[in-house]
Amino acid sequence: MQDRNTADARNTADAGSAHDNASSSFADDVIQSVLPDAADTDRRRRNRKVLISVGWVVVSSLVLFLLTKSIDWLTSEHDARVTSEADDKVDREGPAFSAGVRQDTEYPEASLYNAPFSDQEKRQILVPRPDLGPFDKAHDARSVFYSDVWNASTGSQWWGYSEAWLADLISDRQAALVINGMRMKGVRCAPAKANTVIITHGEGEGSYSGMLFDVTRSTSTPLITGSDEEHYGEPYFAHKKIDLGNGATPGGLRIQVTSGTRDCTWKAFEVTYVDSDGTHTQDITNNGKHFAVHGIAEHPKQVYEFTVTGMAECSPVERGRYECPGW
Repeated sequence: MQDRNTADARNTADAGSAHDNASSSFADDVIQSVLPDAADTDRRRRNRKVLISVGWVVVSSLVLFLLTKSIDWLTSEHDARVTSEADDKVDREGPAFSAGVRQDTEYPEASLYNAPFSDQEKRQILVPRPDLGPFDKAHDARSVFYSDVWNASTGSQWWGYSEAWLADLISDRQAALVINGMRMKGVRCAPAKANTVIITHGEGEGSYSGMLFDVTRSTSTPLITGSDEEHYGEPYFAHKKIDLGNGATPGGLRIQVTSGTRDCTWKAFEVTYVDSDGTHTQDITNNGKHFAVHGIAEHPKQVYEFTVTGMAECSPVERGRYECPGW
């Protein structure tokens, strides 16, 4: 009985040994096929070689993965930059902004005439409530303003008159831009033709927010207007700027020009603006026409002032000033 048990145990051990040998042989075959450099009769060296080879494969795969992702990221970044540059180029094509311009003739403060009124015309206007309409049409009257020109804050040496334009500035650019300068371009002047003025003290008499060019002093430094402005009469762009683009609210700007004793024309208001690409210029034009402003003769022939009691004839004095009866 004992011999049988011993035989069975031996057979079992032989079978296990055969199985181990078969497994080892299979493992050796696999390693030989997949990792020939790791084949070795010594199991420990073989296992170490296998671990090193597998580790190297894992590290190589990770490096390859990261390299691929880096290339994808760099390619995406480049593509995005190229797309952004293309979008920026398209965004910068054409004018930086548009400017709708119209002359402001609402609530004028005075009217200029090229010829004095005759004695008969004077009798018709020197009444409590004269109808100036027919005279304005017959004498080609020009509506003008004076509040900012006569204000001591603007420093004008001459009591002249101004004309005004309203400019609506709009930019559809995605990128922001800033207007930081403006000048009158191509200015030409001659002695003023108007020698008669009627001061009417318009309903809207007073200073409006905006800018004033005094051609007698500078065509490139507009002054701040607006009696409520902290820096009234100081250079406009020393204290202000105009933001456009990037969704900024469209800007409305009132531009006055006074020329003293001269009549002047100019081609455009040349605007200086800055964007991410540097400093540029663009013209604000008058719908295909030249701008024009009219002054008053150095020695006016007639000055009238409309008061609460009616029209009064006044006397011209030096520097465009005048004196009226009852002052």
